[in-house]
Amino acid sequence: MFVSLTGGDVFYRLLKTPVRSYLKWLFNIQVESNPLTDLKEPYLLLGNHVTNEDPILSNVYSNRLIRFIAGDANQDHWLKRNLLAMLESIPFAKNTGDAKSIRALVRHVRAGHPVGLYPEGGRNWDGATDYLIPSTGKLIKLLKVPVYAVIVKGGYLSRPRWAAYPRKGKLIMEIKHLFGRDTIASKTPEELQALLVEKLNYNEYVWQRKHRIPFKGKNLAEHIERLLYVCPSCNSVNSIKSQGDKFHCSECDAQYGMNQYGEILGCPDFSDTASWNQWQRQFLPRIIEEGFCFINEEVLLSKKEIGIKPWQRDIVRLTFLPDRLGIQGNKGPEEIMLSDISSLSITFQDVVEFYLGKIKYRLRFNPRRHMSVKLFYDLLGTILARKMQ
Repeated sequence: MFVSLTGGDVFYRLLKTPVRSYLKWLFNIQVESNPLTDLKEPYLLLGNHVTNEDPILSNVYSNRLIRFIAGDANQDHWLKRNLLAMLESIPFAKNTGDAKSIRALVRHVRAGHPVGLYPEGGRNWDGATDYLIPSTGKLIKLLKVPVYAVIVKGGYLSRPRWAAYPRKGKLIMEIKHLFGRDTIASKTPEELQALLVEKLNYNEYVWQRKHRIPFKGKNLAEHIERLLYVCPSCNSVNSIKSQGDKFHCSECDAQYGMNQYGEILGCPDFSDTASWNQWQRQFLPRIIEEGFCFINEEVLLSKKEIGIKPWQRDIVRLTFLPDRLGIQGNKGPEEIMLSDISSLSITFQDVVEFYLGKIKYRLRFNPRRHMSVKLFYDLLGTILARKMQ
């Protein structure tokens, strides 16, 4: 089919070669397979989401501009906002049924353009594919175009989401065909979703145990407390502290470390973040049932009403209880009942966002001063999920 060029297509063609050369040097990229170079029809590209650069990586190894869904937090900075607009990315409010974004996907597909998104909804934290947005199967059924996937291997170990610094090793891109039009037509959305969960399942540490690639960098354990929040030695909660290549429990003084293969040292129970994270999540119901009170001083709070651009900012004392958030700042006290919160999401490394009616709240944590951002997010997510049952 004939597809007319847009401004985004022209911008993409100008940038593609130099950006690909830079990324190839930055990540030491190897492409295992790539059917995207010959495709002329519209398609949907999915994948595991492990680095901030994932959409760019996919685009520079495609023959055409792929219009990716991008979280609306990327629209807050003028440079990002303008760059994403030039590349015709599609803004999307995380964890909401953003009908406007879905209509944009349909419009691009009808115009003959490839589109892309990450069904995990955000970068995964521990190296194993996270829970997939359950409506992805319905979207595949709606778009009715072939589906491809990029499985990025080595991306997580190059850029762990929790880490203070990047590493350099090797990044391998496996691009493959998932579903054709006939399969999509013959399957229900639920069947497509189940197949998708199977085909996108990937664990970086299973791959790494086979290949043993060193990922070199500095301070390899720095800020791992963003992710890890239960000590395997004493089961203390929110007691992990890191410095350099090492981390420890502030309660029992158990000592751990991390090497250039991404392996956790000194822990007889877990050798990687994926297995540790899976284990610690089983403590969430118990933490909630026993009650908790996490006090965080000097948290940056930003909030704004939908449709109004300026953010209101304040430095606050945040108290997290099983039924509410207490906020004390320069603008006075505020109490938020957890039952009133909707559209919870975690963005970048330290930012948690949610809505209270038409007001969007953004909390920015500091791993040195505040509770584990993943503990906050996991606890709040578990409580909200219970209330929806």
